[in-house]
Amino acid sequence: MRLIHDVKGVSRLVLILLLLIDFVLGALLSYMWTMGGYAPREFHLPSRANVTIESVEFYVEDATFFNVTLLNPSYSPSAVAIEQILVSTNDGLLYKATNTQPSLPSTLTSGNSQTFKAFWNWANYTGQTVNVIAFVADGSGATFQKITPSMNLTIASVNFDPTVSATNFTVTVQSMGSQTFMNLTRITINGEDITVSPFLPYTLNVNASATFILTRTWSYLQGESATVNVETLQGFTAQKSQVVPEVLKVSSIIFHPTNTSSFILIVQNVATPQISLDISQIMVNVQGETVIIESVVPALPYLLQQDPEIFTCSWNWSNYAEQGVKATVTVYTLQGFFVSSEASIP
Repeated sequence: MRLIHDVKGVSRLVLILLLLIDFVLGALLSYMWTMGGYAPREFHLPSRANVTIESVEFYVEDATFFNVTLLNPSYSPSAVAIEQILVSTNDGLLYKATNTQPSLPSTLTSGNSQTFKAFWNWANYTGQTVNVIAFVADGSGATFQKITPSMNLTIASVNFDPTVSATNFTVTVQSMGSQTFMNLTRITINGEDITVSPFLPYTLNVNASATFILTRTWSYLQGESATVNVETLQGFTAQKSQVVPEVLKVSSIIFHPTNTSSFILIVQNVATPQISLDISQIMVNVQGETVIIESVVPALPYLLQQDPEIFTCSWNWSNYAEQGVKATVTVYTLQGFFVSSEASIP
C-alpha cells in the first residue's frame, strides 16, 4: 500500500512539471508568433548611418557663433561625414554657418560625439525659436529646435534739434529685457563714424538707457532719410532710420536771360520750432569754380524770418550762358546751418 501511495505522489509531481513546461513553451511560442509581425518594423537597425543633435548652445557674450554637439549612435552601421550646419528661422530664411571649428566636412565614427563651433550671427534673431540642421553625406541628418537668448538692443530716439545745435545731435540707446550687459563700440550715421560723448566703448547695463551726443554737422542731411547704427562688442546691433528735419530752404533760383549780371535767390526759414537764422554768406559753384557773392540785396548778414525772402545776388554769369551748365548755390547762416540747391544757367 505504501508503494502504491508513493507512485501516485510521483505521478502528480510529474504531471505538475509537465503542465508548467507546457505553459512556458506555450507562452514562448505565443510571444514569438506575436513579435514576428512587429519585430521587422520595431527592432530593425538602420541600414544607413545617421546622426542626432544632442545639444545647441547660444552665448550672450558673443552673437557671432553657437555650439552644436552631434552624436553618431553606437548602433549606426558606419562612420558618417558631417557636411553642413544650417539654421532656419521663423521668417522662412535658411542660413548656412559661414565656418565651423572643427572645419567641415568632418568624419564622426559610430558611438562618438563632437561639438562644433558654428559661426553665424544670430543678433537679428534674439529671443526667437530657430531650427539647427545638420546635413550628412549618404545618411540621415538631424534637426534641433532652440530658443536664442533675449538681447534687446534698441535705439529709442534720434534727435536733430535745430534749437540746440547744427553741429551735433543725440541718440538714445536702450537694453530693456536683455539678459546681460553689452559693450557699445561704434555708432555711425549712414555708415560714417562719428565722434561720440560719452566716449566708446561704453558699457550698457541690463534694462538701462544711455544718451549720446554725436558731433557732426547735419545740415547736408536736411529733408533726407538718415540711418543711425549702433554696434556692440558682443555682435549685437541696432538700427533706426528717420527723416532729418528741414531748417533752411532754397525755394527758387532764377537766372533771367535779359540780365546776366545777377540772379534771384528765394530763401525761407522752415525750422520747427522757429529759430533765428542770420544769412551770412552766399556762394556759387559752377564747373569746379567757387564764387563768393560779394554784393547782395538786402545786405548780409540778414535776419531771415519765416516768410520767404528774395535776394538779388550780383554775379556775371554771361560766360556760362552758351554752355548750358548747372550752378550750385549754397546759403550759409551764422548759426551753422547751410543749404545747397542746383539750377541750370539758361
